[in-house]
Amino acid sequence: MRIIAATKDDMSLNLSRRWWGFVLCGFAMVLAPIASAQDKKDEKVKPRTVELRTKDGKKLRAFYFPSDKGKSAKTVLLVHEWRGQASPYAKLVVALRDAGCAVLVPDYRGHGGSREQINSKGKKAEMDTSKMSKRDIENIIMYDLEQAKKFLKGENDQEKLNLNALVVVGVGEGCVMAAHWAARDWSFPTVGNIKQGRDVKGLVLISPTKQVKGVAVDPVLSGRSVLLQLPIMIVSGASSANAEDAERVAKRIEASKKKLQRGGAVKGFEYKRYNTALVNASLVKDIPAVIPAIVKFIDTEVKVSETRNPWVSRQN
Repeated sequence: MRIIAATKDDMSLNLSRRWWGFVLCGFAMVLAPIASAQDKKDEKVKPRTVELRTKDGKKLRAFYFPSDKGKSAKTVLLVHEWRGQASPYAKLVVALRDAGCAVLVPDYRGHGGSREQINSKGKKAEMDTSKMSKRDIENIIMYDLEQAKKFLKGENDQEKLNLNALVVVGVGEGCVMAAHWAARDWSFPTVGNIKQGRDVKGLVLISPTKQVKGVAVDPVLSGRSVLLQLPIMIVSGASSANAEDAERVAKRIEASKKKLQRGGAVKGFEYKRYNTALVNASLVKDIPAVIPAIVKFIDTEVKVSETRNPWVSRQN
C-alpha cells in the first residue's frame, strides 16, 4: 500500500486559481470562462449542461465536458457526496478534460440542480434529503447513474468517447453509490457481440465513507467482488472526519487484492493520504497535489488501444 504525505508546499493554495472556490451558482457560471481556445473554434467540444430523464420520471441536471479525442477518449463519471452537488468539482473536471477525458457530472435526485421534482400530487417540490431513505439511494444507483450511462452510451455511438474505458469517481457517500453502480454494471455480461455492461475499468474513491442511508460499501469492495480486479485509488485526508473509514476501506481492498494476486506487491491499487483535515470537495479543491494524482492514476491504469479497452459500438 502506497501512502503519500503532503508537504506544506502541497497544501498552500495557488492564489491565481482561488477564484474557482467562489463558484456559487454551479457549473453553468463557469462554462464560458474556462472554455479554451480550442473550445471556441470547435462547438462540439464546448462544455454544456444536459438534462437527464430517468425511467422513474425524475429530471436531473448534469454537466458534460466533451473530449476532442473521439473514440480514444477515456470516460469519467463523477458521483458527488450526499448533500453536495457538481459545481465544486470544476477544477478536477477541467483537468480531466484537458488530459483527454470526456467527463459527466450529474446532480442526482434531491441535490444541486436536481432538487426540484414532481411529487406524488403532481406538483413541483424540492426533495428533502433528511427524509430520503435507503430506497432513494437504491433509486439513485438504479435510475440516476444508469441514465447517466445511457447519455454516455449515446456519445459513444457517435464516436465522441470510449465508454469501454469508463472510470467512476466517487466522493464521500458518493463512493458507496459509485461502487454499487460499478458492481451493477459488471453484472451485465456480453451476449454474443452485444455489449451490455462491464464498461467500468477503474474506480477513484475520494474521502470514502462506509455507508449511506443503510447502504454499505463492504459487499462490493471485499471478498471475491469483481471490482477488486479493477484499478482502485483511495484519496483521503489523514485527520479528516472520513479518515477512519478510508483507512478501513483501503486495508480491506489491499488485503483482498493481495489474495487475488497471490502475494507479492499489490498491483492496481493506490492509497494517497494527505496531512489535512479536509474532506470531499475541499480536499479536491484546496490540496494542489490531489488533482494531478487522480489524473496520473487514470492515465497510468486505464489504457485505450486495439487490445486494451477498445472502442465498441452499442448500436447492435
